[in-house]
Amino acid sequence: MTPLFFKKMPTKQTLQQKIEQKQIATQQTIRLMQLVEMPYLSLEQEILKEVDENPALEIVSDPVEDDYAQQEEAAEPEYDENGVPFEVSEPLNNDEIFNEEYYNEEEMDDFMTERTLQRLNAPEDRPRRDSVGVYQESIREQWMLQLGEMVMTDEESKIACYLMGNLDDDGYFTLDMQAVTNELLYNHNIDTTVAEVERILVQYVQELDPPGTGARNLQECLLIQLRRQSKPTEITRLAILILEQYFDLFTKKHYAKIMSLLGIHDDVMQQVLKMIRSLDPKPVDSDTDLEKSGSHITPDFIITAVDDKLTLTLNNQYIPKVRINKEIVQPLQNRKLMSRKEADAVQFLKDYVEKGELFINTLSLREKIMYNTMYAIMQHQLDYFLTGDDSQLKPMVLKTIAAEVKLDVSTISRFSNSKYVQTDFGIIPVKHLFSEAVNDDEVSSKEIKSILTQLVQHESKQKPLSDEALCAALQEKGYAVARRTVAKYRDQLNIPVARLRKEL
Repeated sequence: MTPLFFKKMPTKQTLQQKIEQKQIATQQTIRLMQLVEMPYLSLEQEILKEVDENPALEIVSDPVEDDYAQQEEAAEPEYDENGVPFEVSEPLNNDEIFNEEYYNEEEMDDFMTERTLQRLNAPEDRPRRDSVGVYQESIREQWMLQLGEMVMTDEESKIACYLMGNLDDDGYFTLDMQAVTNELLYNHNIDTTVAEVERILVQYVQELDPPGTGARNLQECLLIQLRRQSKPTEITRLAILILEQYFDLFTKKHYAKIMSLLGIHDDVMQQVLKMIRSLDPKPVDSDTDLEKSGSHITPDFIITAVDDKLTLTLNNQYIPKVRINKEIVQPLQNRKLMSRKEADAVQFLKDYVEKGELFINTLSLREKIMYNTMYAIMQHQLDYFLTGDDSQLKPMVLKTIAAEVKLDVSTISRFSNSKYVQTDFGIIPVKHLFSEAVNDDEVSSKEIKSILTQLVQHESKQKPLSDEALCAALQEKGYAVARRTVAKYRDQLNIPVARLRKEL
């Protein structure tokens, strides 16, 4: 009878092999998501950094020549340290990276071929846009550079970068801390606590410029700006005290009660109010001149309309192409190793080659995810891309796109915050295409907010419109919204209640 331990050995080896494969897949998935979230120029810098650190990688000067070289290399066998050929190891396929197949290569190739031909055959008099952008650092790239100058541990740096990546368009951090801690553990393999995440937010992220970045609410945003003043005065101290202890009274404009509690005179209160009003409630302007002009941004995608059909192209022509350095591969194919020292050197080089192949494969997967995600967005907003009319934007939330491309919602969020698309009517941020539905209708919340803003801008400053009056005005225009919906959108637009909008 065969001893029991002989039966267990294959199971143990198989289990160990599966665990190792899963770890490799998890590492590549994390790396893949990092590359997907990177904006155009950050990706370029990351590729150059990888090439600089890995001698097995080199920049391709002629992509056509590289394609031919790759076809030749694919037919060449690899050799072990004794010079014996063995089977070429297959790179991780999509099924090992994701639970389900998210990309149909044949369908995408057919689509790109058809649309590219349509674009080339377009009438000569049709206006076209060149896919050339002038570089100007985005605020997120500036934040990344600032974080790089701070003294942190590797784990602190990863958490700080994650928090920075989740700041909203105005520079605020609004995510739940426990949810952040869970996300860091499950998707980034970082085991930390809520207290530690809060410490890193305050100690590092809230030190970013412009002052107020990383605040969790308006009160904290204003306090950060006051505490960052280089030469604080007595008025500064009073302003901080009022915002810390009497913020509710301050927001309701109960100035007389504040003066009574603090024992200060009217002229001092006027100086405090002047200082607080000089602060910026939005440390980052979400509607900057950079986004308005669009010409100073390098787009990640190009969408053109030809005969009422859309063409989607990845704008990756200026992204460095990398390949395995032939001079590094040559020693690996030498069948006659003279010494143990040479064998160690070959193994050392082989590790670099494997890392390089994994990086190249990850870049390839990134392109597929980028295309697949933007294609899903384009399909949802066909009418908008054909007309350029904001009123044609259909309700579309992050969760919908995440489900279609089988990615996490947080990844789609960071994807939309850092990507731009060039259209026939200008370059727009991808985040502009997302909005929620109103009352399960085909009306986008962006459309309601736009009209709501116009109503407030044209109201009487002596008799501002209440939420009920705004609701009635919207209903007269054909938008069936409830008063609580109007209040919600007003808050999101940072429009105060009618009483606080009143002027003397």
